[in-house]
Amino acid sequence: MSARISAILPMMLIAASLAATSADAQTRRARTPTPVETLAAANTAARQSPTRDGFVQARHVYAYEPGAIYEVYAHPSYVSTILLEPGETLTDIAAGDTSRWMVTQADSETAEDPRTVVLVKPNASGLRTNIVLITDRRTYLIEAVAQTGAAYSAQVAWSYPQAEGAAQAAPIDTMNLNYRIRTIRGSRPAWLPTRVFDDGRRTWVEFSPDVDASDLPPLFAVTGEGAELVNYRTQQGLSGQRYMIDRIFDVAELRLGVRSPVIVRIERNPTDPQRRARNRVGGRP
Repeated sequence: MSARISAILPMMLIAASLAATSADAQTRRARTPTPVETLAAANTAARQSPTRDGFVQARHVYAYEPGAIYEVYAHPSYVSTILLEPGETLTDIAAGDTSRWMVTQADSETAEDPRTVVLVKPNASGLRTNIVLITDRRTYLIEAVAQTGAAYSAQVAWSYPQAEGAAQAAPIDTMNLNYRIRTIRGSRPAWLPTRVFDDGRRTWVEFSPDVDASDLPPLFAVTGEGAELVNYRTQQGLSGQRYMIDRIFDVAELRLGVRSPVIVRIERNPTDPQRRARNRVGGRP
């Protein structure tokens, strides 16, 4: 019995030693990444590059996500432009390399529809830096790359799906529904809006679900200088098609037709108390 135990004991010791060696090898293979490696992996995962379906003409539109890094491909012979959301105010701007990169702010569009533009231009190719834009609404993290050849980012902008989703989910009783909607030329159209409302920053024009998106008219903002076409996005709401406009207007018009257009006027906060009471509860015009 003692001899058998003496024979088994060395085998057990050898097996234990082999197991320990294997465990040490696995530990070495699955070592914990260093902080720098973890940071590099996180930045790589957060980096957003241009995609083929993200372009509208020469403008590339990224879907904004907090913490994402957006690439801009610049060129020393061209100026790249970064376009912020309408009405968004740039409060601070910083670049990692200010000696070899020009990063300046400008304003575009009209006084009625202001948009901030950031101009980016390197003084040589083969450069790379980061740009941070801080606005009154969000922070943009940008990685600028100076390219060779003829390709460059002419313009970069963003869509804001989270903000749009939050606005769609907001209770309607928190919105300003005080709008007058009336046909001022032609007969009452089938596309007459059923409701217009705003949250103090954006405006929504809502149509009947029976109206096709292809039949919807363009929207014009009316000011003392005349009427100008408004940029908007078409959404599918719970109660039909609607326009989302990244601004507030006092007077706007929907116009359809050329020689004798049908015109529907939309007025924000009219003075008629009876109309105000009807619109506050979301009734039809």
